[in-house]
Parts: sequence; structure tokens; C-alpha cells
Amino acid sequence: LDYVALRYFNVYGPRMDIHGLYTEVLIRWMERLVAGEPALILGDGAQTMDFVHVADVARANLLAAEADVTDDVFNIASGVETSLLELARTLAEIMEAKPDPEFGPVRAVNGVVRRLADTSRAEQVLGFRATYGLRAGLADLVDWWQAQRAAGTAP
Repeated sequence: LDYVALRYFNVYGPRMDIHGLYTEVLIRWMERLVAGEPALILGDGAQTMDFVHVADVARANLLAAEADVTDDVFNIASGVETSLLELARTLAEIMEAKPDPEFGPVRAVNGVVRRLADTSRAEQVLGFRATYGLRAGLADLVDWWQAQRAAGTAP
């Protein structure tokens, strides 16, 4: 059986789950910011993630489907490490909201404090490199989310 597996890191962007039990932190932060409350970070904000926009993920899938490669696994991410503090401040700036987040106790749900993908093989073999920067990607997410709110489909 031939396969190509893609390992997605922290995917965000339009059409994120906005109602489910596992709603992403970005959605919760936008809800707080629009209510005039600061984003809530559990921990000190130094935790990092590798955020990748959903449009980049879609493009990676197409590249993998068209690639002349089988039986391989590729990291799909931006290759950029972003702290939760930087993420919260950037989101607040885009939404023209309170820039400084609130900090709460660390939750033991996920003990990983640093995530950064090595995307070099995806670039070399598939020709994949993320094109969305964090600011542009978050602005795209905010635009979509605000449209959902205006249509009455988001909280």
C-alpha cells in the first residue's frame, strides 16, 4: 500500500471549530477580546507552538498528492516558533483590543512547552513552504470569525 503521511502542526484559519468542546484557544481569545476582556493564557506565555494557516495545509495536501513519492512522512508547519504571549498580543493588536493578556494556572492537559517543526524535507521533496505569515493568517482568521458573528453563526 503506497502512502504519503502529512503531520500537521498547529493549524488555524477560517472554518475552525467555534462551537465544540475542543474549541481552539484562538477562538476563545477572540470571544474574550470582543467582550472587552484580555486573552487568557494558562501558564506564563513562554510555551511555543508552530502555527500553520489552513490554506498552507490545503496546498501541502495537493503537493503531496501530486508528488512522485511514497511511503514517507512530512511535517507540515510554518517552521516558525511562536510563543503564546506573542500570539495573544498579535491577535489583540489585529482586533484593536487590550494588548496585555491575563495569566492563569498551568493546566496539565498538554505538557509540551515547545513545538517547532523541521519542515526541510517537505520543502525539499514536496516543494512545500508555508506562505502565510502569522499576522496575515491571524487577520484572515479574524475577518472570517467576525463575518460568522455578523451572520449569527458564531458566539
